[in-house]
Amino acid sequence: MNGLKTSELETKIFSLSNSLEKIDAINQLAFEIRNSDTPRSISLSKQSQELSILLNYPNGNATSLANEGFCYVQITDYELALEKLFAALNIFEEQKNALGRAKVHYNLCLIYSRISDIDSALDSINKTIAYYKKENNDFELARCYFQLGHLYRLLNDSASAIDCHNYSIELNIRIKNSAGEAASLMGLGLVYLKLTEYKKCNESLVKCLSIQEKIKDWRGYAASLNAYMTLCMATGKFEEAEKSAIKGIELETELGDKMGISRLMVGLGKIYFEQKKINLAEEKTLEALSIAVKINLRIAIAPSHLLLSEIYQYKGDFEKALKHHQLFFKVNEEMVNTDAAVKAKSFQLISKIENAHKEAEINRLKNVELKNAFEEIQEKNKEITASITYALRIQTAILPPQKIVENYFENSFIIYKPKDIVAGDFYWMETVNDIVLFAACDCTGHGVPGAMVSVVCHNALNRAVREFGLIEPAKILDKTAEIIIENFSKSKEGINDGMDISLCAYNPKTKILQWAGANNPLWLIQNDELIEIKANKQPIGMYDNYKLFTNHQYKLKTGDSLYLFTDGFADQFGGENGKKKLTKKRFKDLILSIQDKSLHQQGIYLENFINEYKIKVEQIDDILVIGFKV
Repeated sequence: MNGLKTSELETKIFSLSNSLEKIDAINQLAFEIRNSDTPRSISLSKQSQELSILLNYPNGNATSLANEGFCYVQITDYELALEKLFAALNIFEEQKNALGRAKVHYNLCLIYSRISDIDSALDSINKTIAYYKKENNDFELARCYFQLGHLYRLLNDSASAIDCHNYSIELNIRIKNSAGEAASLMGLGLVYLKLTEYKKCNESLVKCLSIQEKIKDWRGYAASLNAYMTLCMATGKFEEAEKSAIKGIELETELGDKMGISRLMVGLGKIYFEQKKINLAEEKTLEALSIAVKINLRIAIAPSHLLLSEIYQYKGDFEKALKHHQLFFKVNEEMVNTDAAVKAKSFQLISKIENAHKEAEINRLKNVELKNAFEEIQEKNKEITASITYALRIQTAILPPQKIVENYFENSFIIYKPKDIVAGDFYWMETVNDIVLFAACDCTGHGVPGAMVSVVCHNALNRAVREFGLIEPAKILDKTAEIIIENFSKSKEGINDGMDISLCAYNPKTKILQWAGANNPLWLIQNDELIEIKANKQPIGMYDNYKLFTNHQYKLKTGDSLYLFTDGFADQFGGENGKKKLTKKRFKDLILSIQDKSLHQQGIYLENFINEYKIKVEQIDDILVIGFKV
């Protein structure tokens, strides 16, 4: 994984408002970290699905489902992987997205090969190959032929396996893909290992390791060390096997790949057992078992139990030997049953999709009028969604661009997450001579009604400053309230909508801050202490006991941080059961806990936190948080 690329994607996602471009960036990041941080990749995929449904972006939704499905393949939850992949496949078929279908079939091949359903695996990989041949995509074809070679090896068709791996090597050399060439050399080496042609196996693996070391493909290098360790064990070179295993474990530890660590650790246990280093064999195998159990890696759990059974039998501890032998059979039986369940799930999902397509076709032929009505409704929905999306562009246009904000506050962040496509929350900025005015605003409601109120309130703030020449926050709020009440009083409907706000006026030269607030406070961090400056308990708008707003003034110091926000972040429900409110206190604690980070890093951290927190529930309100450091 390219760390720089990942960092760029993080920044891009953070800077974009809800849009198709943001969905694509989230999906790309989820794909990039699918191996290195699988749980977060799943979380990002779910976030993308939620946003794709909101913005009516089927291909984005299908891509995120496919990414999530691949993650479940990685953690061996094959039933859930199939469910997500077939859901993605169904959408891609509806969208006539041939590339999406090809990618899903490639991942289905991975599942089928792992549960020994080779016929289905061959069917999936051949569908993928057929697509990439049409597209003349040598890069993807090279990957496919590597997988096809692996399947032929499982079928003991060594001649076909060798042909496929050699063709994959040829393609990778042609397109100068050294990582792919090395992977195919490893695949070829494993075929020769199975044939006990150890010299050819050694040549392939040594060349493979040399390439991976040269290009610093450490994930591939660790996998190849596992293969080389197996070769050394088969040829009785236990010291060489031990060095390879230890080197591989160190590398997998740096990469954070627990699956790789567990598999290499089992191998190391076998090496020590063959060398009669029984205590070391026991120690390493128990360690391998512990890691495998934590990540539910049954392909490492079973051999760990079997090896421990042999170790304890050698030590004369027959009770433990019997226990681990029984556990070995139990895990093996579970794997067989799970594989059978996964195959059944696969047939069930295939039948479900086929039946749905047949039923859709029957209904289409039976009732053309209903189809036309459905299409009309669909078209109306598209028009409505398009109108709201256009409204988003208008609302986005009134927000100060990120670059403008950074011109005045270089060390800052803005988290802006509308509940729906458009929002009642907005942030505002204006400059008058040396004074920078900025605010976090929360208008009544969310979605389209909230957005309409936000436009009225935004214009009122602009008038208070531009037309009436006000720069003191309290006076700006008083005048804004007057303008809003005047606008809404013209309606016969008796509109009582308004706005909560946290408004600052800051002079960067003198570091003097003035502030006033309606219902929403300001948080100031000085000397690692959070000071809450309380707002007037009244909104900007109609209010029975209205009083003039209070103006506060502070002299800031370099290193002080300010946080303005609406109530959406603290009011969000989530957590393990989805029923726990975050609360203002926990929000405060969260802000205090990240003071060692830059403001940009704080923004990314807070956005990731709230996305994880609300993953099981719907966002209940617009979310807006602004932070900047003096």
